[in-house]
Amino acid sequence: MYTNSVEIFIYDLNKDSHCWCKDEFLQILTDDEVILHSSIVVHGSEYSYGENGIEQHKPKLRPQYVTDLDFEEAVSRIKLVGKTHLTKIEVELLVEKLKNDANWLACKFNPVEHNCHHFSDLFIKLLCGVGAVLPAEIYNFNKNLLEHRESWIYEFCVNN
Repeated sequence: MYTNSVEIFIYDLNKDSHCWCKDEFLQILTDDEVILHSSIVVHGSEYSYGENGIEQHKPKLRPQYVTDLDFEEAVSRIKLVGKTHLTKIEVELLVEKLKNDANWLACKFNPVEHNCHHFSDLFIKLLCGVGAVLPAEIYNFNKNLLEHRESWIYEFCVNN
């Protein structure tokens, strides 16, 4: 059966001085912690989730969330996460279904609790099977965000 590679592009948003979410993350993280964005590439298209909902564009073009870097500067890592048996048309139909799912509308995006990494995790499982996993650095980044957010909220409540 015909299979197609599924890759994850991991962006280092610390390198982008105009990143729209940097200020939000820096309220939670320290200046020296890496801010990551992930997207999934399959059948010649790159898919991601952000403040505008699920987006699609050609890989290696500067996505709109990376404002002052070119692709080579912004992407810190590209990793093969699996193979899919879905055709390009089947993937496009799957993406349209996700775009219409209430969970993946733009208004549901939250940089900490419902972000690009949550989308990437679901998408690779739909494409490659439930055993597909994101690189550990993505899971660790999200875990770190949640841990820091809890302590940030606690500090805010105690001091105000």
